[in-house]
Amino acid sequence: MANTNQLSLYDDREAERIQQALKRDVQAFRDLVVQYHPFAYSMAYKILDNPQDAEEVVQDAFVKIYRALESFRGDASFKTWIARIVLRLSLNRRRDRSRSAWHRLGLHLHKDPDGHGPASGAQTPEAECISHETQQLVRQLVDELPEPLRQVVVLNSFEDLSYEEIAQILAIPPGTVSSRLYSARKKLLARLRRQDLI
Repeated sequence: MANTNQLSLYDDREAERIQQALKRDVQAFRDLVVQYHPFAYSMAYKILDNPQDAEEVVQDAFVKIYRALESFRGDASFKTWIARIVLRLSLNRRRDRSRSAWHRLGLHLHKDPDGHGPASGAQTPEAECISHETQQLVRQLVDELPEPLRQVVVLNSFEDLSYEEIAQILAIPPGTVSSRLYSARKKLLARLRRQDLI
């Protein structure tokens, strides 16, 4: 169970909610679910591209989180712990489906499932070369990437997570995140060039 010192990295209200949830306070856990549901749903949706699948994964994730509360040590943030579980369940759901669910790198340029507009900020290199006509091909190319490369692309390009956050979620060094992103982008750009798309 997380101790008080480890929980000091949260604001007071969140730390109190986590501490109470660890004591099986149902209302405190519900408050945490409300707080983190949008983040968890966004991650699941962007991997699965299916609202029903994403919601089912998120519900399953929070059930598992509640059952495993005693194993939460506070070494990483509660958000990182949730992300690990949602990512794993989403990838499992994706593998269980007969069709591919890894989706286009340009997804963050379009409307999110909650109806908000395009994400702001600078585009990633891979997003800049995407047009309406090439989205289907890019979808296939992403699907063909080795799973370790797909994971970092999704977390970096879709969720806009830092290398450090991705490293915590995947339990790998930040340097490995960087090298996997470099390899993924290199492979994608090479294949797009072979298709005369860039």
